Amino acid sequence: MKNIKAIGWDLDDTLYQRGDFYRSVFETMQQNVIKINHSFKEFYRIFEIQSDIEYEKFIREGKEKDDYQIDRVISTYNHFNYQISRDQAIIFTSLYLYYRNHLKLHNDVSNVFKHLIDSGYELFILTNGPSIDQRNKLSKLQIANWIPENRWFISEELNYSKPDIELFKQVEHTLGYQSHELAYIGDNYQNDIFGSTQAGWHAVHYFHPANNGKELNHPATIHHIKEVINLFS
Repeated sequence: MKNIKAIGWDLDDTLYQRGDFYRSVFETMQQNVIKINHSFKEFYRIFEIQSDIEYEKFIREGKEKDDYQIDRVISTYNHFNYQISRDQAIIFTSLYLYYRNHLKLHNDVSNVFKHLIDSGYELFILTNGPSIDQRNKLSKLQIANWIPENRWFISEELNYSKPDIELFKQVEHTLGYQSHELAYIGDNYQNDIFGSTQAGWHAVHYFHPANNGKELNHPATIHHIKEVINLFS
């Protein structure tokens, strides 16, 4: 990709895999709180859908963060015809926070960051989500070792969320680059790839093997984070 000066990164399911610790949450719930006759894969697919629905209520309708996090759990179990109490949903959320606090950045990501910085690229983060949660995750991953905090762009703080073109344009303006000088790497086709290309950015679709979606025929698709080096050599 020629003329690129800055490369943006999605957070969730790009710099780490949420499924890794949600699997731990699910298994702990199965053993100690409520057991359902469905696999983690089935559960997580619906949980992702319900999370998106509840997040939109949080960001668009002013729903409280605690309610958004709890309601996505209750609605997921309801989908499978299991009724759980608010207290049980709070346990799920507490387990999520516990496992999330043990996040670590994979060495492959660190190596890619180092290569890109050494090659002269500026890096930044662009993520949807509540400010406190996303900043906590970025801190646990020690992203500041590679990307300064003034280059962390979080939807709640900007009053727009991906794929809204206004979010990308705000980031573009703050960074001081033209759209064709920016690239963005993310896993969600609608939010990350469609959103950034609509803004005139170059987009790289990170299709992880654990992704529940269908792989689409995007011209710049990677299956392992190390492949980023080949794209920007």
